[in-house]
Amino acid sequence: MGAMPAGVRNLFRAALLIFVVTVVIGILNGTDVWDPPRNTVLTHVHAGTLGWITLSVFGGAIWMFGSSGDRSTNLLANLSIASLALYVIAFWTVDLTTSSIQRPIGGTLAFIAIVWMFVWVLRAHRGDAWTVSEYGMALSLLFLVIGAVLGVALGLQLADVEIVAGEDAQRLGEAHPAAMVIGYVILAGVALIEWLLRGGRTPLLSESRAGMVQMTLIFLAGLLGMLGLLLENDALLQANVPFEVVGLIILLWRLRGFLSPSQWGRSVPGTMVRTAILGLVVGVALLAYVVSQFVSGAPFEEIAPSLVAMDHINFIMVMTNLIFAMMATASVVSAMANRVIFWGANIGVAGFAVGIFNESATLKRIFTPILGFALLFGIYTYFTARQVDTVETVKV
Repeated sequence: MGAMPAGVRNLFRAALLIFVVTVVIGILNGTDVWDPPRNTVLTHVHAGTLGWITLSVFGGAIWMFGSSGDRSTNLLANLSIASLALYVIAFWTVDLTTSSIQRPIGGTLAFIAIVWMFVWVLRAHRGDAWTVSEYGMALSLLFLVIGAVLGVALGLQLADVEIVAGEDAQRLGEAHPAAMVIGYVILAGVALIEWLLRGGRTPLLSESRAGMVQMTLIFLAGLLGMLGLLLENDALLQANVPFEVVGLIILLWRLRGFLSPSQWGRSVPGTMVRTAILGLVVGVALLAYVVSQFVSGAPFEEIAPSLVAMDHINFIMVMTNLIFAMMATASVVSAMANRVIFWGANIGVAGFAVGIFNESATLKRIFTPILGFALLFGIYTYFTARQVDTVETVKV
């Protein structure tokens, strides 16, 4: 994997700090100690998807595409940190003011950083042949741009600037999170899985047609799901599921050698990456269930628990495992600390997701603190750990 380019460490450290906001709100809400207002919940969500996941994905992308001697990524990293942090703060401040115009303003700043990141990746590639992981990462960032456009439009709509007719505003509100989760997050996860499991030595697209088909199918799946919600077209929404499933099956087949029983337990970072693959399987199964509920006309109140469970599987079991794997690989951390973080976070999110899915307040209250305190321990551990400058490969 080589040395981390300039900017990656700052992105990781900023992501860890912002993640504290997500985790603390989540602990208080999940244990029913506090019922936060809507905009605080949105702060929790966006601190997770943008502050935690996106800043970390940017770090992974710069590491994947960049070179250790390139200092130009410092400006990109610092702008991204400032823009996405301000956007997260904008959600929280809506509860303190009578206006919500700060949301589209913050969204515009975030959009600029996101577009710059996408353009940087295209320029950093310099016309060389794409690897499977690079192709997947570029597609995920393209989807992030699409999601950001929808997010800015939604923010303006909620600030009483009519982007679409009032009766169509709900479609915008549904399409934006769909683009971010079933488009961007899943693709970013698959790209990082490829890169980490193979120690940065992923095959070229010309060497792995199956890898190209896999990434393309997952991209099209997200696109179909987003358009299905935006256009209120159930056929497009339902088409998302088979594309997602076939793409996942190809991934499992291509990486089967890394998933044999003998491969598990060789290192904690490697186990984190393999567990992320299990999270993808669970997440896609929940997605299929959610889509079936949606097209059957189930009310949102019935669908909401499944959506929350799916989101937490994707955000924690998939993305947080992968982000912690990157950080563990680039840090001097004891195997015992990594194990505590891994087991606490994954047992916690599994129990939490089951509790949410089954609408069991008891399970939710039991597993929320397990998940939350494991994540806080992970934040402390990786933030304070001594960083290594050169990483030859992830020990999987």
